[in-house]
Amino acid sequence: MTKIDDINSRLRDLLEDSSGQRFSGDLLNVALRQSLDEINQRLPRILSTEFTVTSGGREQSLAALNDCRYIISVTVPEENGAARELEPETCFTYLLVNGTPTLHFLGTYLPAAGDSFRICYCAGYTVEGFEGQLTTTLPAALEGALVDGAAAQACLLRAGSLVGRYGSDAQESSRLMEIAQLWRGTFERTLNSLKVLQEFGFPPGFTLDQWDRVRR
Repeated sequence: MTKIDDINSRLRDLLEDSSGQRFSGDLLNVALRQSLDEINQRLPRILSTEFTVTSGGREQSLAALNDCRYIISVTVPEENGAARELEPETCFTYLLVNGTPTLHFLGTYLPAAGDSFRICYCAGYTVEGFEGQLTTTLPAALEGALVDGAAAQACLLRAGSLVGRYGSDAQESSRLMEIAQLWRGTFERTLNSLKVLQEFGFPPGFTLDQWDRVRR
């Protein structure tokens, strides 16, 4: 299983800075966070879990959903044994606070103790050792994208820090910007090649890609 040390090693090899003289550890952490956030937005980690009601009522706190970014769907059982997917805003709403959602059910469905329903939601990917994470959930297919995206961000951050600095080489900033564009292009191509159309309704505010200005 890949750990943050493996990612950092690949990142420094890509940046040709194994000694850490040009790119500090703090700068790389910021770059990795920015790259991982963009992956989470554009290729979200989709999870599904069964929730059992312990206390009946329209308000249901889903504390077991770790790092929930948004809820995709809620499916409840019918009396005939079938399942029904509830319509957002019509049959349920939710409030998200620090990654913990609280569902509020509307309409005829009223959860009772012992009932169960299924939640489909999106959470962020993790890398073991990064920001205190204990496990890695980032798929191997996305590791290269994370490194490429972080390399682009690191070059941009480094270039920005050199602007206006006494004794800095203006040409170095230009070179870093060019390198950033190179790795950014690789990052974009990788994400686009891995993108799969998901059969779910995108929630309000979700960005389909960098060209989406509507923010569905």
